Amino acid sequence: MSTSPTPIPKPLPEREYSPAFLLACAGFWVLAGTMSYLWGSSLTAGLIMVFLAIVFGSGAMARSSKAQPVQAETAADPIPTASHRIWLMLACLILVHGVVAIVICKHWLPAIDTYTFQRDACKNLLHGVDPFGTTQADIYGSRYNFYGPGMVVNGRVQIGFQYPPLTLFWTLPGYCLGDVRYAYILAVTISAWLLFSMTPNWRSAGIAALLLLNPLTFYVEIMCWTEPLVLMTLSATLYAAVKKCRWLPVALGLFLASKQYNVLALPFLAGLIHPSPWKSYGKLLGSASLVAAATLLPFAIWNFRGLWHDLVLFHLAQPFRPQSLSFAVPYPIFLKIGPVFLLAFIVWALRTGICNAAMFAAAYAVSLLLLFSTSKQAFCNYYFLIAQAFWLGVAALPNLSLKPRLRSSAREIAPTREDA
Repeated sequence: MSTSPTPIPKPLPEREYSPAFLLACAGFWVLAGTMSYLWGSSLTAGLIMVFLAIVFGSGAMARSSKAQPVQAETAADPIPTASHRIWLMLACLILVHGVVAIVICKHWLPAIDTYTFQRDACKNLLHGVDPFGTTQADIYGSRYNFYGPGMVVNGRVQIGFQYPPLTLFWTLPGYCLGDVRYAYILAVTISAWLLFSMTPNWRSAGIAALLLLNPLTFYVEIMCWTEPLVLMTLSATLYAAVKKCRWLPVALGLFLASKQYNVLALPFLAGLIHPSPWKSYGKLLGSASLVAAATLLPFAIWNFRGLWHDLVLFHLAQPFRPQSLSFAVPYPIFLKIGPVFLLAFIVWALRTGICNAAMFAAAYAVSLLLLFSTSKQAFCNYYFLIAQAFWLGVAALPNLSLKPRLRSSAREIAPTREDA
């Protein structure tokens, strides 16, 4: 008597995750790791989550370079352009954020040098004194070793202003209104508007809400860190790239001039002009460099030696800070091998291909993660910017689903601006 063969169960199809999903996860891990260290004092948990963010961010880039065009059924549904409800909600969120941040600033004056340095630099500039040729009061005294050897003489820190001139220009109106931190509140609100305007849908609205209502955002504003300005210029750069705006060189130039570490974005500029022939790449880089140089030139003519000392030499002399969220805290060897990891990632990213503006933001964010997580100083303001850069990448992907899809179905890709 014959028996029928036992049917062999088919293996369950594997699932794939879109670049948008992976970037969103990377931003979440950065935010969770920062908060767990900042308010939970858990260095181990924070470093684990930073490592996961590096993995997810790199995975999004690898996934984007290998996938095929997304089919229409996976596209996120943008809200109709005629609808005003979502814009009204964004306006309410911006208003709430602005009011809460201003009220907190009026009742909380931080004992931190980032605030006093910017306040005094604005005061000096208004009185015709070179901000980069002066000294600052050491508000910490001899209790902490926050400055490099020889940087404090007779209670004065041998630095005038450690940030690029663009920061000074941006905070000057806030100082005139009573508090330099008002300028960073404005920068956050502009960033929220720009990231939503790139692709006005519910996903972008959620990312904007996360920026505006995130407690870490309020903390960065109150402590007078300059990363909100960097975020605003990065948002403007991505907006100009996605919308093919002729102001892209200006936005990119201001972005490069907003902080010293933004030179890490230079290898990935091809993502802003994809497809990017060398002629277009050189034209964009040259125009942006002229804009960035224009913000430096007045102070370079005024006092080049002071400018070089404050923007470069002062930072190179900064000591190791054990309060950092860095792998170098438990493992000092990372101070030496960290640059190797960073260089290896840049080479891998260029070989993989930076196919659009979203992957430009992802590559920039991963580069900053590798830089700060293996350096001698790494604080929550840096990780705030990195998390937002990942989520800006998500906002720049208008027609990618956050949901996993079956491997047997058509694959998704982060589209170029020509496909969007």
